[in-house]
Amino acid sequence: MPFIKLSCLIGLLITALNTSAELNPVNMSFPHYQTVTPDNSVRRRESGLVDSADGSVSKGVSRGASRGVSRGVSRGVSRGPSRGVSRGVSRGPSRGVSRGVSRGPSRGVSRGVSRGPSRGPSRGIPGVEGAAAATIIQEFPALMAPLAPQHTGLTVNESVALYWYMSARWEGRLLFTLNPIDAIEPTLEVILPGVHTRGMHHLDLAEHDVILEKNVEYEWFVSIMVDEGQPSGDLLASATIRRITSPENLQTQLNTTPVERQHYVYAQAGLWYDAMDSLSRLIEKNPQSHHLHLQRAHLNRQVNMPKVAEYDESIQSGSL
Repeated sequence: MPFIKLSCLIGLLITALNTSAELNPVNMSFPHYQTVTPDNSVRRRESGLVDSADGSVSKGVSRGASRGVSRGVSRGVSRGPSRGVSRGVSRGPSRGVSRGVSRGPSRGVSRGVSRGPSRGPSRGIPGVEGAAAATIIQEFPALMAPLAPQHTGLTVNESVALYWYMSARWEGRLLFTLNPIDAIEPTLEVILPGVHTRGMHHLDLAEHDVILEKNVEYEWFVSIMVDEGQPSGDLLASATIRRITSPENLQTQLNTTPVERQHYVYAQAGLWYDAMDSLSRLIEKNPQSHHLHLQRAHLNRQVNMPKVAEYDESIQSGSL
């Protein structure tokens, strides 16, 4: 009997030590995102109170304003004539073409100049900090960010799910848009109604029958719809994605890896969107897993999104 009791005590002690080791972040393993093709071009855009490289928020404004102007001009010049022609087919050939050619560039410039500065403040607050900044955007979440690297993220999935983070509840509509870079018309445009809680959100392209073409760079946007008549006031975040041919031996690795660890394989192969989708689906099935939340936080910190990472890091086992 004493021997049996001693064996039981030893077993309990080993179990306790193993549990402690699992809960200790130092002993946890984390997925490592390996960038396949380093790119210095910043493609990702967060909106709200965003940290810049030098720790300031004014950069968000200047980037928002300058991008609004330049994109307004370029899109006005490129979209004006073509839209004029397409609309001319239904409204009258001569009228459509003439108005598209004449109004496209001028409207592009005027809209770019007017919308750029107003979009800028929604992506970063000019020269203000703390309570003053919060007051300016009190109607919006302080941060809305796509779960994406700063450069163009990769996927081998033809219809992957795309994720974003909202730092506060929003009781209103969101607009999700996907289109090839510089395309005139979107591949997908969906209004997402309802109450959007603080935390992670996603849209599964497969549910909308969208198939990404290989080696085509797409840009995807999530915006808070404030006023359909004045879209320049919308809060917007975006990122880019490109589908590539599956790397050699990837499928073999996945076949020999448990589902619970396949996001490690994707991350190591540089497939950001597949890693994030795989891990986020695990979290959806196991929302109480502190370890899984820490893994997602680790991925987001690797792509310079500390505020997003802090959300997952704050979730403790049993807190949801």
